[in-house]
Amino acid sequence: MLSGFYMSFLNRNTDHFRKFHSLLDSSQKDIYENIVKERLLIYIAGTIIGSAISYYYYSTHKNDKFIICKLLVIVNVIKLGFYYVFPKSPLMLYSLTSKEQTDAWADIYSEMKNRWILSLAFGFFAYIFLSLALVK
Repeated sequence: MLSGFYMSFLNRNTDHFRKFHSLLDSSQKDIYENIVKERLLIYIAGTIIGSAISYYYYSTHKNDKFIICKLLVIVNVIKLGFYYVFPKSPLMLYSLTSKEQTDAWADIYSEMKNRWILSLAFGFFAYIFLSLALVK
């Protein structure tokens, strides 16, 4: 879970983000910051709800086989499902006015997609190591 937060939201000080930000006017910068805050809050809310449901499952099924795996699935399905269905403000793409801005936004999209894949891989291997450590 922590890798998802870090990879997705916390590190916005890269060349792609700086270039994109430099291309925006002040109104667009406000829109962008509001979108980032809104989506981060939705992501956090989904994680909290998923964690609460996961905790409830744990408290009622403590002796369940593969409990850690099931808890992680519950958290992630709830988190991603909540993020997907929760209403959001329009995409930043609709506020861009030049090809240079949309190209810079496409670079950010690619970077964020790669971060998401990396966070999934990191989480998967962390789960495997955690499982192996708990089995012994």
